[in-house]
Amino acid sequence: MKRLSLTRMIGPLSDRDFRLLWIGQTISALGNSFQVIAVTWLVLQQLKGSPLDLALAMLALSIPRIPLTLAGGIITDRLDPRTVMLWSDATRVATSGALGLLAVTGYAPLWLLCMLLSAHSVATGIFDPAAGSIPPHLVPREQLDGANSLMALISQLGTLIGALPAGLVVATLGTAAAFVINALSFAVAVLAALLMAPLARALRETKKSLLHDARDGVRYVMSFPWLIALLLIDTCAALAAIGPTSVGLPLIARDVLHVGAEGYSLLLWSFGLGSVLGFILSGVYSPTRARGRFFCLIQILEAPLLAGVAFTPLPLMMFCLAGVGLLNGMLLVLFLSLIQANVAKEMLGRVMSFVMLASVGFVPLSLYGSGAIAGTWGTRILFLVAGALTLVSATAGLFVRCLRRLD
Repeated sequence: MKRLSLTRMIGPLSDRDFRLLWIGQTISALGNSFQVIAVTWLVLQQLKGSPLDLALAMLALSIPRIPLTLAGGIITDRLDPRTVMLWSDATRVATSGALGLLAVTGYAPLWLLCMLLSAHSVATGIFDPAAGSIPPHLVPREQLDGANSLMALISQLGTLIGALPAGLVVATLGTAAAFVINALSFAVAVLAALLMAPLARALRETKKSLLHDARDGVRYVMSFPWLIALLLIDTCAALAAIGPTSVGLPLIARDVLHVGAEGYSLLLWSFGLGSVLGFILSGVYSPTRARGRFFCLIQILEAPLLAGVAFTPLPLMMFCLAGVGLLNGMLLVLFLSLIQANVAKEMLGRVMSFVMLASVGFVPLSLYGSGAIAGTWGTRILFLVAGALTLVSATAGLFVRCLRRLD
């Protein structure tokens, strides 16, 4: 095992280009909190919309992102991650600015709002594989854990630091100001990308169609059993975590613990705190050998904590959720590092698009399935099923020899 060292986590920041990337994306993540609150307030308050209107707006912000990840992976491999991130963020400057303009004028029909949010979601879908594949272009293999820890912390920092100021801005200055701040945050990310040195692009002997590149990506993934196993384990983990925490936790807070919104916020805080600690721990400490086996063992440890969420009083439930968050954080960093270290750079964009699909592509299924299970058999059965799915998938991974031996 590597020694516990904070230097391992912050080491990538000594690289000028990675430092620029991290600063730009962190500021951009802070802006995201402003947009989430502004969209909600714009629909419900300024437009006097219904809960269904809000749901449609949120769907427009999320659904187009899912299929566009595949295109984003192909484009990333054809160009380079920096270029794709730059133009994706530039697009989001425009969409966020346009949303601010709608809020200022007061002319914001739901169809136009959803169109702009869908365009924003498309840019995000193309951005995601590029963001996931850029660390190996900037830092050496031995610094990938630290780089991925820092990148994973970005979204958490954005929520923890940005949510309160975002609420204050919307309450005092209005939704237009929040959208403008979000646009400016993306502009900072664009500037940071422009200041980075251009990345080398893979040489292409012949021009190929997008469909041909997509087929090449599928064939590449299918040629590595360890990669297939990792993607399947990640898919099962997403199914087991996203739906139960999004649907099950509010039901437990209301119907089992009877703690209301305050108790629910404590549960979410516990999970978020655990995630941050997991990201940090992965950055300062991880194995050097048989990392694939370590990945499976960590997920096996997560299973009883996830299953036990619905069977414990509030303090123990917070402990279980913090543990799930911590192990999830460790798994995310290790998962990305394993792929980035063992996949050819010219294929990394397409492989990362499959990673994004495994993580977010099954969110609707997880949410619907969790609601159906909780409604029919209750939240305890829901979390038992989640724990069992996590345990079975990770245990199966240990039977894949090349995954067990993967460094």
